[in-house]
Amino acid sequence: MIESFRSLALLAVAPALAIAPMPPASAQAPSPFAGIPGLKFEYYDVEGRTSAEIYASMRARSPNGVTDVGGIAKTAWQIKVGWREVRRGKQCEVSDPLASLSITIHLPRLINQSEVSEEGLAFWRAAIAGLEIHEAGHARIAWEHRHDFNRAAVNAGCKTISKVAKATQARIDAIQNAYDRDTNHGITQMPPIER
Repeated sequence: MIESFRSLALLAVAPALAIAPMPPASAQAPSPFAGIPGLKFEYYDVEGRTSAEIYASMRARSPNGVTDVGGIAKTAWQIKVGWREVRRGKQCEVSDPLASLSITIHLPRLINQSEVSEEGLAFWRAAIAGLEIHEAGHARIAWEHRHDFNRAAVNAGCKTISKVAKATQARIDAIQNAYDRDTNHGITQMPPIER
């Protein structure tokens, strides 16, 4: 009997085109990320006094640069999958499928809040709240589907297991893309600007 362990990484990035971030730390609303463990947050600095200046800074400094397919915030998720292959003569069986998930949220951080106009600050609060709501949605989709590979791999063989992993990735990507379509990349999730 020959036993080997194989692995594959499934990776996706869900960019947000909208301006929809987190509520300020002083807000009493629960975090949209509540209930999703192990999230990693990375921030990029933005500045400006007015809403136009802040938005221009977000577009210019976003990690991807803003294009038609990139956004000012993003959620990157990776599911690493693995399995054992047990060979007995010419037969090969898959056993012990496993998956681990990592999620990184990339958001802007306003570094000059004390210099921002009232209108600019109202824009920032709405923008960050909407971005957080939207990116939490992407994180939640990844979290809720973290075991899909394990379930799908139960009936896979050694020749089909890689296809099962790729099909799992494609299905989760389709769910993420539908979420972006349904929310207009987060635009529909941005709260009203309150002054």
